Amino acid sequence: MKKTIFRLFFLFTILSTLWCCRNEEFSAGDPAQESFYRSSTRFASKSFWKEDEVYIHKVQQVFMKVSNAEHVKSRYGELYWDYAMTFGQFGEKYLLVPVVKNNRVVLLMEAVREGNKVYFFEKDDKRMADFFHAVIFSNITDSGEKTEPQTGVSSRNTSTFVCSTRWITIGCTNNEPNCTPYTTSETVCKWTPGTTPKTFDPIGMDDGGGGGGYEYPDPPETEDPCSKLKTQTSNLIFKNNITSLEGKTSDNYESGYRIGTNSNGTLQNQILQNKPGTQQVDLKAFSNTITLMHSHYDGLYPMFSPGDIIFFNQWIVWAQNWNAIPTNTPKIPLNNLTFTLVTSNGNYSFNFDGTSTTPLPNYTIQELDKLNKDYIENLNKAVTIGNVSGDATYNMEKLETEFLKFMSDKMNMDGLKLYKTTTSGNSSLTLVNGTRQEADCPN
Repeated sequence: MKKTIFRLFFLFTILSTLWCCRNEEFSAGDPAQESFYRSSTRFASKSFWKEDEVYIHKVQQVFMKVSNAEHVKSRYGELYWDYAMTFGQFGEKYLLVPVVKNNRVVLLMEAVREGNKVYFFEKDDKRMADFFHAVIFSNITDSGEKTEPQTGVSSRNTSTFVCSTRWITIGCTNNEPNCTPYTTSETVCKWTPGTTPKTFDPIGMDDGGGGGGYEYPDPPETEDPCSKLKTQTSNLIFKNNITSLEGKTSDNYESGYRIGTNSNGTLQNQILQNKPGTQQVDLKAFSNTITLMHSHYDGLYPMFSPGDIIFFNQWIVWAQNWNAIPTNTPKIPLNNLTFTLVTSNGNYSFNFDGTSTTPLPNYTIQELDKLNKDYIENLNKAVTIGNVSGDATYNMEKLETEFLKFMSDKMNMDGLKLYKTTTSGNSSLTLVNGTRQEADCPN
């Protein structure tokens, strides 16, 4: 029986707070230094693309604390923080800031975070500098971005790099009668540890400044996906919800729960209502939601549907966009978000292993129908229909394999991880060279 794909409408509250400039953190007395700090604290992204503004703001604050304004201006130029770009990288890790002298972008400062340290490097790339110069000083009529994984593959069968290609179209003004509009682009891939570029020295120590990096405030947590998932699936509320949902798979409608974190750290548990006039549970996520759970009643495939994949992708994309706005608090820990499915044939969880992902396409009705047909065709390879009873019997290992193939071929999402969730723990399910691999998570 086909499960209809549904659209997700996220309900969330945008916290609107004033941006505060913490001038008391910086020494006073030098007019040039004070002017430098004042201009820096007005950071407001003018990029044409979505940037990791949390990272830009933190890096800016670190730089302002340690830098010598006169040295930076005389040796390099002026840093245009408003046009800083993270090129598709989120999770507080990578940044390029254009450096302008005499109304020309002459250099880029590269800011790379490794653990609790941030490092400043010179990126002397004329083509890249020209791209930033065009963004800042030209008449941009159009822009776009494509983010995709690089071909390198790690031992966990996940892409090792994320590459972002950004393009702009430069138009003509009334003062340029002989001008021809043209399009230019630049591609940046995830920072590769081990490279040794020239240090960008904010202090003035003959290239000796900052070689050991600078303390980075409140670096994001790093923990393996199994440990993150265990935190969500081992609490008593989750386990009780599993028991409850397992008792509802014989119903003719879906049921579900939403688990969130209260301001005091305790957990809240809410029953999800069904969408009016349907058998589908009404999934909604808020900024404090960490786990969403729902059942598939007998008659639906005992596996996530295409609509479920779309939901999880939209949840992660919405959460990373929320985190990118500095005034939005609390931040949403992307790696903690868990989406669990309960069926008569086993329970499964989606988890996110990454710092950012790209949205799935905005499918048309025809494309959604095609996805459902492909999904049914794949999973039917694992179904046997009884000659007398007409009941469906599932070869679950085969079904898991076909589902992983479907996701890989038709609905690939960077960072999405599939787990089998049991009373004894979780196990990851991956596809390696077309073969299903199952690995138990440590208990």
